[in-house]
Amino acid sequence: RGREIPADDRLLDDATTLLAAFRLGITPPDTHIPQSVIEPLLRAAGLLKGSAPQPEPVKKFLETPRHEAMRLLAEGWLESEDFNELRLMPSLVCEGEWTNQPVVTREFLLHLLEGLPEGQWWSLTAFIRAVKESYPDFQRPAGDYDSWFIKRRSDGAYLRGFAHWDQVDGALIHFFITNILHWLGLADLSTARESESLAAFRMTS
Repeated sequence: RGREIPADDRLLDDATTLLAAFRLGITPPDTHIPQSVIEPLLRAAGLLKGSAPQPEPVKKFLETPRHEAMRLLAEGWLESEDFNELRLMPSLVCEGEWTNQPVVTREFLLHLLEGLPEGQWWSLTAFIRAVKESYPDFQRPAGDYDSWFIKRRSDGAYLRGFAHWDQVDGALIHFFITNILHWLGLADLSTARESESLAAFRMTS
């Protein structure tokens, strides 16, 4: 085990910064968590409509204790059809008219994670490998690996077919745990020994 990176609630600070910028009609400053993730979280929680802050929900949000405010964002995310983890991944570009089912995928992955003992570290690689071995089609209706037009942002290469499972489906699981769950305060992370690469996670209480 290397350096531990505990989950925190800095999402609230970034969310407040973004809400204030939208209210003032100015360009938001840089945030720790990408704005492309914070905005749909705020919409899912009913705090934004488009880019317009909703006065009463925002007032209540800002007056809420921090742990309850985090719960509000997490519950909005959990049920949101519009928050699409696959299309938010910075390493991928999704093209075409095809659709996926983010809520179904989200609930499936959370169901697997709920089965892990609380407070115990798990290898990211081993968890992703286990999903690939037992539930490879977890986000693909009828095992369709050809109709989704997804390309790698770095070089524009299309990632079609099961041969690219690790670059798309496996990468989604990695993003889901190390970004979304971590930012929502639901997963602690750890780097590998003498490395900055993320190697393990544990679910928080």
